[in-house]
Amino acid sequence: MSVDSSFAPARRRTFTPYVILYLVAAGFAAAYLVFLGMRPDLVAMWGSKTDETHTALQETQRTVERAIADIDPLKQGVGEVKAQVAGVRSGLEEAAERDRILLEKVEALERAAAEKAAAAQAAAAKKQAAAAPAKKPAAEGIETGSIDEKKAAAAPAKPPQVGVLLATGPSVDALRLSWTILNDRAADTVKSLHPRYVVSGKDNERTYGLVAGPLETIADAKAVCKTMADRGMACEVSQFRGNSF
Repeated sequence: MSVDSSFAPARRRTFTPYVILYLVAAGFAAAYLVFLGMRPDLVAMWGSKTDETHTALQETQRTVERAIADIDPLKQGVGEVKAQVAGVRSGLEEAAERDRILLEKVEALERAAAEKAAAAQAAAAKKQAAAAPAKKPAAEGIETGSIDEKKAAAAPAKPPQVGVLLATGPSVDALRLSWTILNDRAADTVKSLHPRYVVSGKDNERTYGLVAGPLETIADAKAVCKTMADRGMACEVSQFRGNSF
């Protein structure tokens, strides 16, 4: 009795996808081991390059940290310079305001003195004219001398000298340097003037001002300041006072 071929057992496949993948992986592993055995120098070189890269990154990081540490003192120095500039500017503004008020007072005193002197002269002239016919020539001479003495007594006091405030600084040496620079840049304007320095503020907040003069009138001082301003330099009308260098 024969057996039907349709009921024969199925044949098992040897090279399944899993077996193929395993063989491929085993081939790569074997090739890597062969390469490692034949060229160990290349593997060592690759490892050294990795170490060099890591070292270079660490060195770059240290360089950046040092640069940041160097920037911090610079920021602090810039802040201190800004504070000093603000202090100098404030001192200059205060000095200019004081000088402006003082000059206004001087002008008012000059006008009042001129008006008083004119009134005294007019009264003396009127008195002399009224008394002249009744007095003898000798007596007239004596009266004239008395009037002259009164005129001298009524003469106004000499007003303060006028100058210009040209610069401010933290020390007298800084003002000397400013004066040298001004003589180089505007010699035709300041060569006939004499420098002096004034001090404002207390202790560590002192500000030194450079005053030059003397000038005949306030109008002359304003003319000097206009010339300096046209050349881009600071200038304020001030009283000619202070100490010589």
